[in-house]
Amino acid sequence: MILQAGMRRARICAALAALCLSAGAAGAQDTRFDCVMEPAQKLKIGSATLGILKSVPVNRGATVKAGDIIARLDSSVEEANVALSRAQSESTASIEAQQTRVELFGRRLDRQNQLSKGIVTQEKLDQVEADYEIGRRDLQTEILKHKLAGIELQRAEAQLELRMIRSPIRGIVTERLMSAGEFVRQDSAIFTLVQLDPLYVEAYLPVSRWKEITLGMPATVELDQPIGGAYVARVSVVDQVFDAASGTFGVRLELPNPDSKLPGGQRCKVAFLLPPAGPLATAAPSGSK
Repeated sequence: MILQAGMRRARICAALAALCLSAGAAGAQDTRFDCVMEPAQKLKIGSATLGILKSVPVNRGATVKAGDIIARLDSSVEEANVALSRAQSESTASIEAQQTRVELFGRRLDRQNQLSKGIVTQEKLDQVEADYEIGRRDLQTEILKHKLAGIELQRAEAQLELRMIRSPIRGIVTERLMSAGEFVRQDSAIFTLVQLDPLYVEAYLPVSRWKEITLGMPATVELDQPIGGAYVARVSVVDQVFDAASGTFGVRLELPNPDSKLPGGQRCKVAFLLPPAGPLATAAPSGSK
């Protein structure tokens, strides 16, 4: 009986020791904290100019790419200005006409120079030289006008572009706040867009862990149901100012979401590979020696 009791106590001690070791190993492997997964950006999209909405081709839930036209203001005047400026910038008739005049003046000057001074008076020669020089300067003026017409075309195209409202990001339309026919002011919001790639995972950790969290550090993000699943994210921001009231600091992780399969606004758990917060105390069972 004594031998059996001794063996039973030995088995209990071994089991407790194994439990303590496994608990200590688990504490050293990962530490889980509450977190929230949010979109990387949430934007209110408006217009840089006043005007009437002509068309709104996208609606709530639509996926848009950066540069896509998501709304248009009435631009009939701007389109006419672009057409006029393009016609002026593409026309080279005035330059060609002036080049012809300069060539004519040049040939006339050459003929006068070939004649003897007794036949051509100095006054006549001066007049021909002046005509040639004026023609050359008029040609430079026409070339300058052509360049200015090209700049005017760029300005007209820029004014037309302001009537096109484009998406600045690749994201999803979560709200459409205005429809075609409404008047848009410069402080009016037409859409709300969110960027879901990447997702930002925001967590708050106790200040005792501050030195253990580094930029680029990997962590596992576990999502609550009904989404579920575990995903790898990396630390992108570690706050340098603590929250004295709660004794915590903020950490942001970036979670790639290339196909926007994961929605934002979810609660989650984030697990870091950290050492345990303190030494694990082990106690021998009573009666053991």
